[in-house]
Amino acid sequence: WRGRPGGQRPGSPRERALSSLQLEYEGASPVQLRFLKLRSSLATQKVSYSCRPASEQGQPQLEKAIQFLADSREQSYAATLQGCVLDNESSITDTIFQFTTEELALLPLRDLAVFHNGDASHQFGFTVGPVCFS
Repeated sequence: WRGRPGGQRPGSPRERALSSLQLEYEGASPVQLRFLKLRSSLATQKVSYSCRPASEQGQPQLEKAIQFLADSREQSYAATLQGCVLDNESSITDTIFQFTTEELALLPLRDLAVFHNGDASHQFGFTVGPVCFS
């Protein structure tokens, strides 16, 4: 990963990846994406992060960092996620990330990873939306 906060790399003693997911876009060839980028001035994409808290209610939830690798593979977006804190154990919390850019080389997203500081107890998942060029 490029541009990680504090120069850290995944796998450092302080921070471990919970998950890394390389993204593929079925039916969108590199030629089609290049053509769309040439004919567009704006790109948008939405990602939903869903999580369920650990079963130990009342325990403090640690922050997690999330990284999204850009299509150029030269840049990445970074964000901090608060731990899953809910009143009801069976509920799920969603966080929506909306990416909008005029730098068309940044989308679609190509990889994402969640990093933690020792807490790997909660369940989580992602829903990656389509990239839209206009």
